[in-house]
Amino acid sequence: MSITSIFADMPTGVIVVIALIAAALAVRFRGIVSLAFAAFCLFGSWNAGDAQPVLLALGMGIASYAILSVVGGIFGGKAPDDDVPDRGFDHDAEYARLIEQHHRREREGRF
Repeated sequence: MSITSIFADMPTGVIVVIALIAAALAVRFRGIVSLAFAAFCLFGSWNAGDAQPVLLALGMGIASYAILSVVGGIFGGKAPDDDVPDRGFDHDAEYARLIEQHHRREREGRF
């Protein structure tokens, strides 16, 4: 059974989900994906008898990394609210205050 026969028997919705997951992983791991893409280009252009397969593979690897970096820069990043500093809010002191009030109410509730 070949890969094409596996994909031929799948419903279109499953193929779309697999493609979206692969695209998200490609953006996340763009260095590895670009190296693998360059290696496949080198293998293919070497077997095709190109005059300069290394330059073609290098160019395709750099181009794929640049495209994935642009896509990662557009869609992957911090939300605008993540840049807001906490303005000196002490989370530990607030937690200690809440615990103290909880214990005080617990003691008063016994009587």
